[in-house]
Amino acid sequence: MEIVARITSDARISKTKSGKELVSFTVAINDYYKPKDGEGVQLTTFLRCAYWVSTAIAGRLLKGVLV
Repeated sequence: MEIVARITSDARISKTKSGKELVSFTVAINDYYKPKDGEGVQLTTFLRCAYWVSTAIAGRLLKGVLV
């Protein structure tokens, strides 16, 4: 699966109770459709994400960035 979305706020680095670091961020997916017999409808879906591989990426995950 591939998702294209925009980051809603700067990423945050946090630690689990066991000391493992992770980067957390939220993305928004904007979708628009127009039914045959109606007005256009815009939907926004928010997804909470966590990146566990490296915290170095946090500096590039800034609000508004397309991912």
